[in-house]
Amino acid sequence: MQGFRCVWDCVKTVVVVNITNTTKLWSDPKSWPKGVVPIAGDDVEIITGANIILDINTPLLKSLTINGRLTFLRNETNPLNLTIHTYWIYVHVGELLIGNETHPYNGEASIILYGSVTEESLYMSNYVEAGNKALVINGIAKFFGKSRDKVSRLKSTVFKGNTSAVVSDSLDWKSGDKIALLPTA
Repeated sequence: MQGFRCVWDCVKTVVVVNITNTTKLWSDPKSWPKGVVPIAGDDVEIITGANIILDINTPLLKSLTINGRLTFLRNETNPLNLTIHTYWIYVHVGELLIGNETHPYNGEASIILYGSVTEESLYMSNYVEAGNKALVINGIAKFFGKSRDKVSRLKSTVFKGNTSAVVSDSLDWKSGDKIALLPTA
């Protein structure tokens, strides 16, 4: 992932919005303006002020624009593994939250961005192309996961096209932990 800071005519004026305290589940059709849970290929918007809890994996969305709040559901007794599948996410005037400072996300939270260089790009203005596979944040994005006891270092260089990496053995690995090196288009 590579981060870019916009410096010229990139963003329209961002307005702070009030987010309702009433939460609605992503999986509930009543949570959506058209009364239907988003399906594959949809351009999805969390409307201004809405407070949606992601309780299921999304299908592959064309886009996800957040003008309210989207929070990954945290289950204390039965941790959930939740994934957003989309080409791009635009946190416009809203919030994307995964866990918090006092209650880190205890499951596996994933955001998988799809796309290739030949597919449609997201344009922020006439001057700025965000490309695809973009996570654009004008609002707030906060991600908190479990703390790790140790860190690890790469033992050798990883090049584009590699499908594995060699790391030192100092990380607090558990059975089932993995690092995924995904090919880029």
